[in-house]
Amino acid sequence: MTLHVRGVRRARLPLACTTALACAFGIISPVFAQLMPPAAPPPQSATPGTLPPELVPAGRLGKPGVPQVLRWTEDWGQPEAGSTPLGALRHISLGREDAYLSIGGEARFYYMDTNHLTLGARPGDDSNSTFMQRLRLMADLHVGPHFRAFVELGDNREYGEEIATPPNEDKFDLEQAFVDVTLPLGSSATLNLRPGRFEMPLGSGKLVGLREGPNSRFLFQGVRATYTLPGAVRVDAFLTKPVEVKSESSFDDGTIDGGRLNGVHVSTLPGALVPGLAVDSYYYNVKRRAAPFVDRRVDEERESIGVRAYGRSGPWDYDAEAVYQFGQSGSDRIRAWGLLMEAGYSMPHLPLTPRLGLRVNAFSGDGTPDNGTNGTFVAPFPKAPVYTNSDTAWFNFSNMVDIFPMLSLKPARTVTIVTGPEVFWRQTANDVTYAAPTSAPLIRPVGDDRYVGTAYNFDVNWQPAAYVAFRFSYNRFFASEAFKAGGGESAHFLGVQTQLKF
Repeated sequence: MTLHVRGVRRARLPLACTTALACAFGIISPVFAQLMPPAAPPPQSATPGTLPPELVPAGRLGKPGVPQVLRWTEDWGQPEAGSTPLGALRHISLGREDAYLSIGGEARFYYMDTNHLTLGARPGDDSNSTFMQRLRLMADLHVGPHFRAFVELGDNREYGEEIATPPNEDKFDLEQAFVDVTLPLGSSATLNLRPGRFEMPLGSGKLVGLREGPNSRFLFQGVRATYTLPGAVRVDAFLTKPVEVKSESSFDDGTIDGGRLNGVHVSTLPGALVPGLAVDSYYYNVKRRAAPFVDRRVDEERESIGVRAYGRSGPWDYDAEAVYQFGQSGSDRIRAWGLLMEAGYSMPHLPLTPRLGLRVNAFSGDGTPDNGTNGTFVAPFPKAPVYTNSDTAWFNFSNMVDIFPMLSLKPARTVTIVTGPEVFWRQTANDVTYAAPTSAPLIRPVGDDRYVGTAYNFDVNWQPAAYVAFRFSYNRFFASEAFKAGGGESAHFLGVQTQLKF
């Protein structure tokens, strides 16, 4: 769960971003950033194993008549087949075949019981039982093939908390509001322009994600442009400021003072270059004000360049990503790196259709303090939860190595179980552990032992219909002796969730 929302700082789009965009259109074969190959590991916003909706990009809709993780990707262009009590609201004709209004909503209720929510980093974190309520109401107007307007209102509440988590408490406010203008280019290519406030998960959704665990997702305000050549090429370019969640009153959310996320994401569709393979490449530019590190807070401009390859070959699925960071952190230069890898082997012909998977991640820490270089990796806007398959989110990526062997089972078509142990180490013993997803220092283990602890994870998902899903999660973290000696604690998490969409 998220503990704080931090500001970032605004600046101009650097020359590197402009150069990357030019290369993307003229030289690079882009990568289709938000598609997962069939039966690949679910994207970060999807509940594991619940037939996850596709994370489709701006300017393109998902499967007709199916609620999606990103509600603005839903396609209700035709009256809903089979009708439900609220089905008539999903397609309200406006007198012409290609003009309609779609009204939808969501209610998510989430009970969580934790002890040591901050793993002992804050006094009084012995017990924290909360009931979270997320409510959404949205309207989606389509006029012809080239224009749409989308508005989403939300109300987020948290009850019974001992430790407040800001993204869970946000009185009635504007979640999203944007227009899409889609321009045809040639016989099949399109350019989509999206100004406004919007969600924007990119690529695997791990480094720039949704923050689906808490009530409030990551939101960005600015403009996004998406060039698409169907079956082959996609380029995303964006100039945005992150939105800050405020809980004092209604309609008080605004952009973070000095905040910025700019960048370019280029892609090819799976199989466009090599059968079963897709490749992402990207450049992100983030500016943060008063970014917290071990002994200081500094303004920083952090730039990330990365590449990701993912796909499927027979029963095997794979997803590997490498990212390098540079820039300026106060008076220090930034030199950091991250590696994200996951692979799985599916056995659909066996009882329970098992999948054996292995996830391995490694992110740099600052191995040599006070040398003029900040070596701690910081993800731009990481998914929450960062690790495991539940919403614990105890650690951030920074200075962390983890290995997670997992087993997925499907006792029924609509039920999925995911379980396995996850082992954590610090990448370097000279740096601390960091809280998720704020990257604030958490616990400094004592001594040179890099082992942090082991979490045991159990997650059950049941989706009896496209409109309803239930989830049960339990996680138990056993801290290492070095972690305990630094003031850390073992912890547990239990979550029960009900989600309704129309």
